[in-house]
Amino acid sequence: MTTKGPRDPFIRRAFGHYGRLTLWEGHEIVEMTSPEIHLKVSLTRGAEILELRSKKLDLDLLWHGQEDIVRHREGVESTQAPMGNFLDHFSGGWQEVLPNAQYPIDYKGASFGGHGEVALLSWEYRVLEDSEETISVEFSVNLRRMPLRLIRVMTLTNGELRFDESVENLSGEVIEFQWGQHLVIGGPFIDPGMEIIVNPGEPIEVPNYPGPTYRFKPESTSNWPSVMDSAGQVVDVSSFGVNDGTDGHIILGPMNKSSVTFRNKNLQTDITLDWDKKVFPYCWIWMVLGGIKTWPLWGKERLITIEPFSSPVISLTEAIEQDKALRLNAHQSMQTWVSFELNSI
Repeated sequence: MTTKGPRDPFIRRAFGHYGRLTLWEGHEIVEMTSPEIHLKVSLTRGAEILELRSKKLDLDLLWHGQEDIVRHREGVESTQAPMGNFLDHFSGGWQEVLPNAQYPIDYKGASFGGHGEVALLSWEYRVLEDSEETISVEFSVNLRRMPLRLIRVMTLTNGELRFDESVENLSGEVIEFQWGQHLVIGGPFIDPGMEIIVNPGEPIEVPNYPGPTYRFKPESTSNWPSVMDSAGQVVDVSSFGVNDGTDGHIILGPMNKSSVTFRNKNLQTDITLDWDKKVFPYCWIWMVLGGIKTWPLWGKERLITIEPFSSPVISLTEAIEQDKALRLNAHQSMQTWVSFELNSI
């Protein structure tokens, strides 16, 4: 640390791959840049990816919410939301979800809001490789209400961003948990007609999310790319439609091939997410086309997610009961990986 801010640990480089440590509004940020991708990762809030920019398209591929939340400007909520604090700090982008998924729970004396704890904590970092060919940075965090340590090694090489991750149980007790990724895509990339490419026949379940703008029939099952809509008609969800005031989830899994591609033919670009299906056998895809007329979206947003997850949309308590929770014995750890790629078509 200097009198002018944190000391930048990266080598200053005029070409190839390079990194930078910066301050922006309320965030301490690690920037990672390749000839094809530029990233901003917040150490202040959850190692959240605040920007994922295609340099060829000069386009940030992420959806972003309320600007004050994106910038992490200070504020005090007037009351505690029943679901927890995640949505009060949800700015879009790409978050890690651990140790529980969608629903708030109590586990062995600890209370957790929806979407877990790590997305709201500050993280540490360590530069592993800083060369013309690759930038690799280790991000890590110790949870405060569960004895887990999460390490995420992010490696950027040309058009691929790879996560190599591990969770370690720091205690002498058995710990059960849920784990997932929360990647939200928005902007011009998800214009009407964007293709959603999934291995044909993958099993689909629609969770029970009753609401006036929900587009799918809750608790219905089918196979990709067919889903039953709220009117009882079978619809093809392999193309992202126009804004029609609806929203909905499809839960893929357990998946045979853990891969999802978004293809924008106008931009001649594919976004592909591949991942380890042993740890993340499910994928949640949340489609918002101007739906959810209440907080937090107010009917004005258009977005789509790719969310590899360890379980379907159930609570940690239900996941334990259904033998769908992850489990670590005393001082045990597990590893997994996720790969994000940009490709021209």
